[in-house]
Amino acid sequence: MGEMVQFQSNGKEASGYLAVPESGSGPGLIVIQEWWGLVPHIKGVADRFAAEGFVTLAPDLYDGETVAEPDEAGKLMMALEIDKAGKHMGGAIDYLMT
Repeated sequence: MGEMVQFQSNGKEASGYLAVPESGSGPGLIVIQEWWGLVPHIKGVADRFAAEGFVTLAPDLYDGETVAEPDEAGKLMMALEIDKAGKHMGGAIDYLMT
């Protein structure tokens, strides 16, 4: 099982779900959430990759918001600030490289 972590994203704090293999190290892998947000399914995907030896981080691109209905998911996705999401991704990559 992984855990939520905080990392720097362009001078601000971002969060994501980090899953680490039993060995404690391995190649880094970023898992991108679906339009529902950082839901248990995505955390499970990260956990499965960690079980295969990857240090896996799923950045929370919606800052904690999750939804279950397609209409709401569409609204969240359309409201996503692409520049901010890109910076979160860059911060996630930097976090994995440290």
